[in-house]
Amino acid sequence: MYYASVDPVGEGKTTTSDSLCSIYVMKAPIEVTKVTGTETETYIEQGKIVAAWCGRFDDINQTHHKLELIIEWYNAWTLVENNISLFIQYMIQRRKQKYLVPKSQIMFLKDLGSNNNVFQEYGWKNTGTLFKSHLLSYAIEFTREELDQELKDDGTVVRTTYGIERIPDPMLIKEMREYADGVNVDRLVSFAALVAFMRIQQSNRGYTKTVIMDDTAKNLQKSENLFKLNKSPFRHMGGRGGNMSNSGFKKSAFKNIK
Repeated sequence: MYYASVDPVGEGKTTTSDSLCSIYVMKAPIEVTKVTGTETETYIEQGKIVAAWCGRFDDINQTHHKLELIIEWYNAWTLVENNISLFIQYMIQRRKQKYLVPKSQIMFLKDLGSNNNVFQEYGWKNTGTLFKSHLLSYAIEFTREELDQELKDDGTVVRTTYGIERIPDPMLIKEMREYADGVNVDRLVSFAALVAFMRIQQSNRGYTKTVIMDDTAKNLQKSENLFKLNKSPFRHMGGRGGNMSNSGFKKSAFKNIK
């Protein structure tokens, strides 16, 4: 399952704004069950950023087409900031609104009682302190999350891997470092909204599950399935020997006709 988040722009070529369009696509965490022979291991494969783009073309339709291609490639359910609704309108005109997350499905809005006076069907409106006081905390938690530890034999921690190492976009990290009131942070807005949305989705729905089997495990499963098929529930029917033709008793369909 893939999720995306878009911070759109309202125009193409301009000299009055330095805003850029930003999109991030993340693969949701997965509960993986790995079967090797007769051994089974279950672990969580952490969610990660699989695609990122930030920019804009002189023609805004070209910008929208770029977003459309990325979203379709990953079949990503997409969160859109609807302060500017042009991209939402573009997707509706293209009959591709199935990719857009409806406002009613954005749980962080419901939890905060935010956007109650916003009547657009898709996306979320960045109003008041929604980003600064709520969404930003999800981004911070994502970067600080402890993913793994490298230990010595005596248990001493040599190295801890934190969530920030899952972020392959250096410009997003730069925006995080330079964030302050009034600073334009298009990447950080779309990223923080995406993390918040995914975390709440995960807590409500749980992990997507998948099973990975090596060749030994697959062959073992095939043998078990063949064994089950060979055990027919009808093997004892049709006489003492299980076969009516060998029972020594013949029945005629015409015995009662005179």
